[in-house]
Amino acid sequence: MTRTQLLVLRGPAWLASRPGMALIAAALLVFLAALYAFGRWHAGFDARRALDAQAALQATLGERDATIAELRLEVAELDTLKAAQDRERQEVSKTIGELQAEVARQSQQLDFLRGVVTGGAAPAPTVAIRELRVTPTQTPGRYLLRIALARPGRPEREVTGSVRITVEGRRNGRPARLELREASPSRAAQLTYRFLYFENLEQELVLPTGFQPERVLVEVRPAERGAAPVTRTLLWAVDGSS
Repeated sequence: MTRTQLLVLRGPAWLASRPGMALIAAALLVFLAALYAFGRWHAGFDARRALDAQAALQATLGERDATIAELRLEVAELDTLKAAQDRERQEVSKTIGELQAEVARQSQQLDFLRGVVTGGAAPAPTVAIRELRVTPTQTPGRYLLRIALARPGRPEREVTGSVRITVEGRRNGRPARLELREASPSRAAQLTYRFLYFENLEQELVLPTGFQPERVLVEVRPAERGAAPVTRTLLWAVDGSS
């Protein structure tokens, strides 16, 4: 009977030991690292160049951040300056409106006194504006203008005429005017009156979006020949009581 002999090849004994296995693992890691570095070099990767590019990019981003901060500061300064200019413009407009209203009242008084002193040489105004008032309505953006007209002295006959209304203010930061046909829901160009002693007129005003009213100009034009028109300016101050 023939016996089969198996040939077993054995390596050095130190390879089977724990230190030998660790040495093999370390050598394998070194080989893989070298292979990775060779692949990067072969692909054209340069670590130093990449670091330089990263530093340049960070410097560029830093400069842009600084520029953005400067621009934001300039915008804030411009906003502050614009707000100050708007306040100054409103104060100037308010002063002008007050002066115009005072001049209108004094002109009416002067015409009346001139007629009394001269004994009728200069006719006194046939109509006087006794009151102007703006009140809000239940609908936002809609207001009610109340005009009280009266006859000075002791009138003997009725007086007729028309009333023109203009709203002045600002729209989109620029001076703007609204004639009555633009602010009236009925698109009326003017109001009319006819009375003996006094009459109260009411007109609804619809302001467009973005319009900031500053004052209302009212001009009363009597139909009587030779009668001078009467004007009065009301600063836009909404009366809370309707």
